[in-house]
Amino acid sequence: MNYDSYNTIGSDEAGVGDYFGPMTVCAAYVESDKIELLKELGVKDSKNLANSTVKKIAGDLIHTIPYSLVVLDNPSYNKKMDEGWNIVKLKAVLHDHCIKNVYEKLDDAAKENVEAVLIDQFTTLNAYKKYVPSAFLNDKLHQETKAESKSLAVAAASIIARAKYLEQMENLNTTLRQEVPRGASKKVDTFAASLAKKHGIQYVDQLTKKHFKTRQKVLDMLK
Repeated sequence: MNYDSYNTIGSDEAGVGDYFGPMTVCAAYVESDKIELLKELGVKDSKNLANSTVKKIAGDLIHTIPYSLVVLDNPSYNKKMDEGWNIVKLKAVLHDHCIKNVYEKLDDAAKENVEAVLIDQFTTLNAYKKYVPSAFLNDKLHQETKAESKSLAVAAASIIARAKYLEQMENLNTTLRQEVPRGASKKVDTFAASLAKKHGIQYVDQLTKKHFKTRQKVLDMLK
């Protein structure tokens, strides 16, 4: 399916694989006649873009297309996990929320013209609908692996989500007065352990996703 030939709501997230920082989710609506404009702005798979480019393009996009963005901070993320949610449920609920929000921002004519909803695939469609039984625009819903490279609507959503994640991490760098490593690695383990030695694990928990195996590694390093 050539999604760029359709009026599409695309949805993607950032920060999910990072121990530090929030999870950001964005849905963006791109009409087929806006595709060339997005190409001119440089919209493409954000994995192939430098962080500075992502921030610049995101700044252009938020004034160009309708979008909905959610920032799930670490305390809220951890609360949901403590309540028994899993990452698939969390993603599904937030994607559905953003898709509904961006749709509600459209005027009546634009709502009638939405032809497809595409999510960067993180689970099966059946599992998605299990966690969101009344999935919004259910009859138009699609999932694709590497959806950023198959739809500029998803690519645009990904860029906006990643730009917000980067902004949040820059704020964290300012707060801690040092560069916070991203992802999940030995470097992240060591950084988190040094932070925990100074301020305690509860302090680190406020800045991180507690369900990561990284947390246990940090605790082991504190013994």
